Amino acid sequence: MTVAEVNAVAQAFHDGVANQDAAALASLYDEDGRFLPPNMEPCDGPAAIQAAMQGLLDMGARSLDVEPIDVREAGDMTIEYGRYTLGIEPEGAEAVTDIGKYIVVHQVQEDGSTKIVLDIFNSNSPLPA
Repeated sequence: MTVAEVNAVAQAFHDGVANQDAAALASLYDEDGRFLPPNMEPCDGPAAIQAAMQGLLDMGARSLDVEPIDVREAGDMTIEYGRYTLGIEPEGAEAVTDIGKYIVVHQVQEDGSTKIVLDIFNSNSPLPA
């Protein structure tokens, strides 16, 4: 997977959040993909991932900038480490910007495309006391 392809996936995340499109976000994942968000149960497969993405959008996620920092190829998989900036505008509350880090594992599909098989992220902000 080239750096340009990784950047295209990062742009697709940005666009999916900006367009409030949980289905587009879920389409980036493999049929056996796992989305491992903080403070939520793991999500296995497109339906669960789409539901989790919709939940995040409903909680006020409005913008997402993804910055791949390190991209490593390992056979038919690519491991990506990076940082994100997530803009959250909860209804009736002040807007929040969350900055954190992530690891995404992409896998080449039979048709030559790539899909996400593992996705985990967490905030750099300390937990409230």
